[in-house]
Parts: sequence; structure tokens; C-alpha cells
Amino acid sequence: MPNQDQGNANLPEKPQGQSESDPKTPHVKIQKTTEIHSETYIGPLPHPNLLRQFDEIVPGSAERIINMAENQSAHRIFLERTVVVGDNKRADKGLWIGASIAAIVLAGSITCILTGHDWAGAALGAIDIGSIVYIFVHTNRTRQDERVQKSKSMKSIRPELPAPKEQEQQSV
Repeated sequence: MPNQDQGNANLPEKPQGQSESDPKTPHVKIQKTTEIHSETYIGPLPHPNLLRQFDEIVPGSAERIINMAENQSAHRIFLERTVVVGDNKRADKGLWIGASIAAIVLAGSITCILTGHDWAGAALGAIDIGSIVYIFVHTNRTRQDERVQKSKSMKSIRPELPAPKEQEQQSV
């Protein structure tokens, strides 16, 4: 009698009268295995095997791809340098303008005190010096927060990196 189960069509039919535990019962074990191979390559250039394949298809293409990556890298470095230099110039201008304004307000404070307006001069001086102190404290705290944030983002990319010294000192 043919087996009615389509999934087991290749299995021999068990003779009637034999139990599952009978050692004479033929057992067929079907095991499906699937092997998946995955390879990850990260970088500005394709994997060397891919470069070799490109070069086989179009001779000289591997060198062109490498030159393109080098040119892109040089362009990116130039742009980053331009941004950093521009930011530094703006920061320097901001410092000089802020220092000039603080000096003018302090001079006004001293002038008020010398002309008999003690309370007004003291208030101007206190506001001026308080603002300068606030700016230094706030800037330091902001930079520290940026370093901690950058460290956390780097740890998510590469967890084996050690913690920065500032974090170690804070946790102690």
C-alpha cells in the first residue's frame, strides 16, 4: 500500500504488525541543513577579492577605484581642515569681542563708582564678572559633556575601548 503522506513519499512503509520500538523496524532519519556563510568587510575600498574581480572584467579598474578613494579621502580631509580653521577663527573673534565688551562694561562700572553712583557701578561690575565666570563654567561643562557623549558613541562602535580618565575620576 503506497504511503499517502506527500512529505514522506521517499520513506519505506513500516510493515504492519511491527511496533515503533521494534529493533527490526527500519528507521529513516531525514535532516535538513542549511549553511550560511557571511563575510563583512568595512572600509573605503571594496574587498580585495572584489577589486581583483573588477580588474579581471575591466583591466585597470582596481587602480581607478583606489585612486578615486584616495581623491575622496584627500577632499574630505581638506573640507574638515577648512571647517576646523574657520571655527577657530570665529572662536578667536568671539573671544576678542567678548573680552572687549567685558572691558568696556568694567570701565563703565569703575566710572560709575568714581562719579558717586556706587550701587550702579557695583551692579554693573557684578553682572560683568558674573557673566564671565558663567561663560567659563558653562563652556567647560559643555566640553566635558561632549567628551563623555563622544566616548559613549565610540564605545557603541568599539566596546573594547577603555573609558576616558574624566569618567574614571567622576565614578570614584
